[in-house]
Amino acid sequence: MLTEQELKELYGKTYVEAFGAQQSQQRLARLVPLMKLQPIDHVVDFACGNGMLLPMVAGRVQSYTGVDFSQDFIAAAQARQAASGVTGAYFVCADIIDFCAENPAKFDVAFAMDFSEHVYDEAWVMLLKAIKTSLKPGGRLYLHTPNATFFLEQMKARNFIVKQFPEHIAVRTPEHNVRLVEKSGFHARAVHLLPHYNILRFLHGLSGLPWVGKYFQARIFMEAVLPC
Repeated sequence: MLTEQELKELYGKTYVEAFGAQQSQQRLARLVPLMKLQPIDHVVDFACGNGMLLPMVAGRVQSYTGVDFSQDFIAAAQARQAASGVTGAYFVCADIIDFCAENPAKFDVAFAMDFSEHVYDEAWVMLLKAIKTSLKPGGRLYLHTPNATFFLEQMKARNFIVKQFPEHIAVRTPEHNVRLVEKSGFHARAVHLLPHYNILRFLHGLSGLPWVGKYFQARIFMEAVLPC
């Protein structure tokens, strides 16, 4: 198990630059139709990275705040915002728990896009509980993460042909994700099992097969809610 400092060192400038060059916007764009966003919503994007989600939701909500502990990612996100001309958006370099303590019951929607797989269970529950405090009653959390049941993730876990990304320290099954979300005080209202966003998406048709179909469901997208 890596220490907190060792984990933070994984996300330096080299990682940020590689992330910007390699990540497909389709990874997040296809999720937006599954989100129940309203023009009056104030949303917060935790572990926002380079702000990829911003232009996809900016025209659908009242305000957007992105939070990340990496100053390199925040700088990249601010550059994206400047290039896009999007207004009503803010980026904050901060520890998530500290940020939530300073912003109680402020937001209608929180995003955790490809974030949870970077955090061990105990720390993830602590973060979820903090995120909960930043949401208004009835607030919504949208979570997107790899599915540990997917055949490729199974291969990575066994170091068979392919290796796991070093920063992916906690890829979980759908059931495990739901368990931690609900342990933190949310209700998992909807769980979607989606295709991959790269060429492996063409294998998703096999997910309907009996017995083995679950091994072709690459990604998890969850909507979780707080009691009103």
